[in-house]
Amino acid sequence: MRKTRKVSKKKLQKMMRRRICLFFLLIIIIVVLSIVLINKGKSKEETESVDVKQSSVENTGDTIEPVIDIGSSKITMVLGEKYVDDVKASDNVDGDVTSKIEVSGSVNTSKIGTYELEYSVSDNAGNKAIAKRKVVVCNELTNGLPVLMYHFFYDKNTGTGKDNNYIEISDFEEEMKYLSDNNFYFPSWEEVEKYVDGEIKLPEKSVVITVDDGDDSFFELAVPIIQKYNVKATSFVITSWYGYRAANKEENINYQSHSDSMHEGGANGKGVMLSWSYDKILADVKQSSTVLGGSTVFCYPFGQYNDLDIKVLQDAGYKLAFTTAGGRVYKGSSKYELPRVRISKNTSLSEFKNMVK
Repeated sequence: MRKTRKVSKKKLQKMMRRRICLFFLLIIIIVVLSIVLINKGKSKEETESVDVKQSSVENTGDTIEPVIDIGSSKITMVLGEKYVDDVKASDNVDGDVTSKIEVSGSVNTSKIGTYELEYSVSDNAGNKAIAKRKVVVCNELTNGLPVLMYHFFYDKNTGTGKDNNYIEISDFEEEMKYLSDNNFYFPSWEEVEKYVDGEIKLPEKSVVITVDDGDDSFFELAVPIIQKYNVKATSFVITSWYGYRAANKEENINYQSHSDSMHEGGANGKGVMLSWSYDKILADVKQSSTVLGGSTVFCYPFGQYNDLDIKVLQDAGYKLAFTTAGGRVYKGSSKYELPRVRISKNTSLSEFKNMVK
């Protein structure tokens, strides 16, 4: 009997060990499965979070089209010049997208004509922008640059001009309409300087419009006409009289100096610019430039000047200066003794056409 009980006890111990092993094995399996399931759940949550964020970007992000910086929508070039495509584009999200610009059309500068170009660009969100430009290719200016000289304006319905310096506003409008309709080119002062220096060519239909003094009749009557026909003009301002007008920048109007306080008589019935000292003249032209926010072109009061005046302007940083002498500006002209074409009260439209052709 004792022997039989001993065997049963061994079997029982063996069975218990097996059960204990199985129990721990089960625990391990449960733990491993739990870890796997937990990690799988986390991965799913992270994936869903990424999808939600991506969907949010796609649905609520970029809805603004790129901006095409085309500069001028119309460019006039001389036959044979090289066309440089300077158009750029940027996007509020993608940044510089100039490399993505697609161009429809081409320019042949060896042939006179008007060429139309269309620029388009899309950002990564599919927003698209389009801009257009005309390029006019024409012959070179060969008979000099006409720089037109105006002074004052009046409306015949409300008054009369005091003298030949007053232009009736409807006559002025006819002249501006003619320039606009016939595609005249209005070079910048930088271009005029380079033309005089022989560095560039100008298109055959080039003209510069200047208006002396900057009085109320110019701003109230002439400026709206200039804006209407989208022509360019320079106001030579007497800043001590009308400098306040230049603070209100007008579209298509460039402001340059007609002196600050030198538009008055001096010795021998001549303007004071002929009798003032170097320092006094220098202070005046610098003050005028300051009022205008910078000036590089000068118009002599009463058209009078001497060698000292030229030296002052050079030292003050002025690049060009105009007189009231008649004539056109040519390559090689004296840059501080430039002539102009005077437009008077009785100038007919046919006369005007001859003056600018």
